[in-house]
Amino acid sequence: MPRRVLIVEDNRALAENIADLFEEEGVTAEVCGTGALALAAVQAEPPDLAILDVRLPDTTGVALVPQLRRLIPNSEVILMTGDASLDTAIAAVREGVFAYVQKPFSAPDLLALAARALEQVSLRHERERLAAQLAVSERLYRGVVEAAESMIIGVDGGGAIRMWNRCAADATGWDQAEAQGRDFVEFVIFPELRATCREILAEAWRRRRMYDCEVAILDRTGQRREVRWNMVSFIPDGDTLELLLLVGSDVTDRLALEKRAADAEAMASLATLTASLAHEIRNPLNAALLQLELLGRHANRLPEGVSRDKIGACGKLVTSEIQRLSKLLEEFLGLARPRSLERYPVDVHALCDYVATMQRPQAEAAGVSIRVDVPPEIARVIGDQPKLTQVLVNLVVNAIDAMRLMPVPPEHPEIALEAASVDGRVRITVADRGPGIDANVAAKVFTAFFSTKESGTGLGLAIVKRIIDLHGGTIELRPRAGGGTLASVTLQPVSVAPDPG
Repeated sequence: MPRRVLIVEDNRALAENIADLFEEEGVTAEVCGTGALALAAVQAEPPDLAILDVRLPDTTGVALVPQLRRLIPNSEVILMTGDASLDTAIAAVREGVFAYVQKPFSAPDLLALAARALEQVSLRHERERLAAQLAVSERLYRGVVEAAESMIIGVDGGGAIRMWNRCAADATGWDQAEAQGRDFVEFVIFPELRATCREILAEAWRRRRMYDCEVAILDRTGQRREVRWNMVSFIPDGDTLELLLLVGSDVTDRLALEKRAADAEAMASLATLTASLAHEIRNPLNAALLQLELLGRHANRLPEGVSRDKIGACGKLVTSEIQRLSKLLEEFLGLARPRSLERYPVDVHALCDYVATMQRPQAEAAGVSIRVDVPPEIARVIGDQPKLTQVLVNLVVNAIDAMRLMPVPPEHPEIALEAASVDGRVRITVADRGPGIDANVAAKVFTAFFSTKESGTGLGLAIVKRIIDLHGGTIELRPRAGGGTLASVTLQPVSVAPDPG
């Protein structure tokens, strides 16, 4: 039993007898003769049960009940009276008293009634204790979920999002209110992987868990993020709805670092191989060119006729192919050899103007105009001007070729060479109105020996990316809104210390 009972009765002898009954049962009992004393006692030490006489010197037990309810809402009240009436009984019921006892009463009956009342109080206190523990547990659980540096997403059997933590919001750009109730696969999974993801979720539900599967997501800005997932089913505390818990780690940056490390290792191996082969390749090429020169001179001494013409034509063809092979070797060496950069402030406006001026005759011959739009206040960048010129020339030439080869020329064949400050860096873009670029091609254009041109070596853009990587910048090719291709180069402004390289 709970420990404390308050007896409010102006008959002192009766009150003390009742108190003795409870003391024998191991319950602390306190006696008060008036309503005022009862209120003071309740405020000093709240009881678990109050037994009130209906008639008191300064008030009635019925009038005292609502005052006690406000002070001890989790306790119970029993009314006792020697002059029972229907009105008093109705008033007691309205005030929510536990029981209404008529005097005289037997001691066992009163104790049994009090025991039931105290049991109700104990259950109420236990529920409150459990609710408090649950609230603490829930706060702890929510704190852990929100503090976790992994995406934690809960989906129901229909694939709808029911849980969405802070990390998920940070990684995707959508907050919990926007994600709640949305179909997980349609909402964030990369479009080409949605069918695969549904199969993975179905398997995870069947097995009730899934380890280390990689499925990419699409964030709010349209960027692809590579995510490694662990999945397990669970039922949250106090709920009956089973959820599939998806714990995701964004591995995009780590995979990019691993790729750069692998590329650097491959380049180092390539440089070693190239250095050992370059001398052996150049000597035969030079010897072949000299022999062809001699062959041409000998052919010129022959009488005019078919044989002389055939020898001369074959010699020119072989010479052209050897020269192309020599150029390929030079580009290959340029890609493989580590290059040091001369780092100094470069005027972006002057850089773009120079490239446009140099390439304008070639562009006009193809029926293409070049427009330069660089704000005068644009920050200078840290870099090597000749190498940055090489980058922009390559991009402009590619844009000219793309529009020259179109079956139907665009209405306004123009290349826009522009610059802007974006997120604390300088972005230079070369935009054309050509046929555009396929997403799959865009993912491969910087790979050595990949080319969409019949006579291309596939090294031009690989060298461009190598130069930009050495500058600590980024380069990207993507389809342009409204048609065409947008090449974007991002570089460090002079206010940012360059990466060592």
